[in-house]
Amino acid sequence: MSFKDYIIDRLLYIIFYYISTALVILIMGLDLIIRGEQPNLGNILYALLISTVILGLSIGFDYYKKRRVYQVLKNKPDDDSFDYIFNIPDNINREHEAFKRILTDNYMYFENTLDEYRRKFKTQVDYKSRWVHQMKTPISVIKLILENEKDRELDQITRKSYESIEEELEKLSHGLEMELYSLKINDFEMDFKVEEVDVLEIARSVINENKNAFIVNSIYPKIKSQSKQLVKSDGKWLKFIVSQIVSNAIKYTRVKDVENRYLHVYLHREADRTILSIEDNGVGIPRKDVDRVFRPFFTGENGRRYKESTGMGLYLTKEICDRLGHGIGIQSEEGKGTRVNITFYEGRSIYDLRKD
Repeated sequence: MSFKDYIIDRLLYIIFYYISTALVILIMGLDLIIRGEQPNLGNILYALLISTVILGLSIGFDYYKKRRVYQVLKNKPDDDSFDYIFNIPDNINREHEAFKRILTDNYMYFENTLDEYRRKFKTQVDYKSRWVHQMKTPISVIKLILENEKDRELDQITRKSYESIEEELEKLSHGLEMELYSLKINDFEMDFKVEEVDVLEIARSVINENKNAFIVNSIYPKIKSQSKQLVKSDGKWLKFIVSQIVSNAIKYTRVKDVENRYLHVYLHREADRTILSIEDNGVGIPRKDVDRVFRPFFTGENGRRYKESTGMGLYLTKEICDRLGHGIGIQSEEGKGTRVNITFYEGRSIYDLRKD
């Protein structure tokens, strides 16, 4: 608070002070007149001067004491921390002591409540993580059983049922994987390792894991770049990103009634960056939805039309890319297909982002 604002806040007290001073001088002057004496104007002005000096000194001293409090409040950090409360000086006056005590009590209550919510949230996260891991075990067993039965002679109806079970199993597995990573992202800083990874090798791994979905839906994946390219990233998180993009490509390409469904993977360099592109010739994204696909729970026109979107896959990929220091963008034309670009910047990692 500036001295001007301080004076304005106390203007009423100053006015009453001068009114009371004027009343005292008036009473003393009337007393002199009653006794037959003439009041001295010089003495009156001198009394007003002395009164003004005393008022000025008292206001200045009070402002000087409280100025430290105003400076602490003015220079509080831009973040949401309330730790600056403990920097408020003590022993200014009883009013400020009461004010600081209220702030401190509220701060401690807020911290205790927040800690309680953190504990409850962590308990829920731990429970869900364990549940997801437990559910992955029977899925793995079912996959193994299906794999063992795959080479047996099956009639057309049984083969179709088998493929349907396999497809639904992949959806369930994908959903559990997304749930697990959505839980892990809350402790992202505790669960990442930046190292040099082969981008194309990760893309190949994801394509191989989804080979059944490609075969069943007659989608032909192809990696059009062959040269090995290393980038700095976290292999596990990057694989999840690529997996989400490939899963979306399969989901929205299989519903398109064309003969040559494809998914192409490109890798190229531009100056100080490496760009991984994953392109399909699926249904594409309406122009009005392209800028909103990274919002949480946004499903858009395609989600309403095909009823298979959760609105979380691309949101998680964007969150992870941001935390790893990678860029991600989408180019799409409705009815023609979609291209997702992941950009890896040289000399830029999560460590640099932390400094920013």
